Amino acid sequence: MAMKVLLAAAEEIALKAIKKCLVHDGYEVHTADNGVAASRMVETLLPDIVITDISMPEIGGVDLLRWIKKKNSNIEVIMITGYGELKLAIESLKMDAVDFITRPVNMDIVAIAMKRAVDRILTREQLALYTENLESLVREKTRELETSEKRYVQLFNESPAYISIIDRNFRIVEFNKQIEKQFGNVTGRCCYKTFKQLDEPYHNCPVRKTFQDGMNHTAEIDVTLDDGSVRNFFLQSSAIADAGGRVDHVMEMTTDVTVVHQLQEHLAALGLHISSISHGIKGMLTGLDGGQYLISSGIEKKDMQLIQDGWDIAREKIAQIRKMVLDILMHSKDRPLAREKVNVFDFVQELVTVMDTKMKKNSIALELDSLKPNSGVVIEIDRQVLFSALLAILENAVDACRAVRNIRTRLTIKISVELSRDEIVFKIRDNGKGLAREYQEEVFSLFYSDKGAMGTGLGLFIAQRSVKKHNGTIRVDSRPGEFTEFTIAVPVQ
Repeated sequence: MAMKVLLAAAEEIALKAIKKCLVHDGYEVHTADNGVAASRMVETLLPDIVITDISMPEIGGVDLLRWIKKKNSNIEVIMITGYGELKLAIESLKMDAVDFITRPVNMDIVAIAMKRAVDRILTREQLALYTENLESLVREKTRELETSEKRYVQLFNESPAYISIIDRNFRIVEFNKQIEKQFGNVTGRCCYKTFKQLDEPYHNCPVRKTFQDGMNHTAEIDVTLDDGSVRNFFLQSSAIADAGGRVDHVMEMTTDVTVVHQLQEHLAALGLHISSISHGIKGMLTGLDGGQYLISSGIEKKDMQLIQDGWDIAREKIAQIRKMVLDILMHSKDRPLAREKVNVFDFVQELVTVMDTKMKKNSIALELDSLKPNSGVVIEIDRQVLFSALLAILENAVDACRAVRNIRTRLTIKISVELSRDEIVFKIRDNGKGLAREYQEEVFSLFYSDKGAMGTGLGLFIAQRSVKKHNGTIRVDSRPGEFTEFTIAVPVQ
């Protein structure tokens, strides 16, 4: 479509000459012989380019230029000037006229001025098109970001895990629906008070660690919910850094692993049963062998007393096997502790007796700091369960001593018993290979073992579970190459 040009000049000869030239070049040309007519045509015609003489009746060219630019700044204006009007021409350029041509009019100069005006119009149109495309692209990307943001917000809110965003003051600034469902609106509340009922962040807090080093951290804790139930949670923390790389917020994702722990406890119970059964069966088989030997000897010698003694032993062991089978059926499900009154001195002596042969075989000396035989101290425990726990720790102590290569070291295991008003404390200390600090927190984990193929990773996990069932505590202290000491504290019933 041809560009529209308004040609405004009082001199008719100049009007005809310029119009002829412009029409020849393909422009749509309209004319006006004074400023008033030109201003009216600008409003109705909306020309692309106006060529106006500076000297015109009624409204001069400079005033017309000023009016056009106020009305529509996109209309390009070319001024025609005469001798002595150069100052006005320069003033016109300051008011955004695209160019000026002088009288007498030279058509080549007109063509150059028109090209300059057309180039400016085309550049403006291209810039407008580019801007429109850019705005369209921005709108499209904004929609994509909004869609993506909505998707991530949905994932954040609908996640089955408890997710919260925490600031450097340990205040909760964002949280998902799972947290709101369990704890209500927690905006601005302390995370450690809300989720863990603590007065300050605990020593192993993953959020605090992430604020300190910017790394991801994990931890496991027990949390008491609003309904009073206690659940096991696995915590993961991740840094949220600003543009400068400073960690201003941390995301904490908490997963309920109570079911996993329950499964671990079932596995631990299975391991405990197997351990106890193996120990019992071994003794029963030994007794049956003895009974069989007496019966065989009595038959060979025709000695009814030997036969009777052998049969009494066999019958006793058969009864024990029957009882064990019934116990296995009973223990296949979780059960409360079968507490009984146990003499502490006899209990410790039984432990020592069971481990004596194995310790002597490995040249391990025993140091016993226990209660006296006539102390008469009795506690109420599940004898089988706690016995298996201490036995597992003693087995570990023997293995730790066997791993020591230095033949000059006198290998020892010390068992001590301390009684207070509220609890009885068993300590088992060896001078074996010891445990590195980073492994001491893992030693009670299910299937953890530093014995390679020789270990099952069940013993200490079962021991910890057994002690906890007695409402007791178990902890380990160790120094590599020097010692390991397990402390088991059980409340006195």
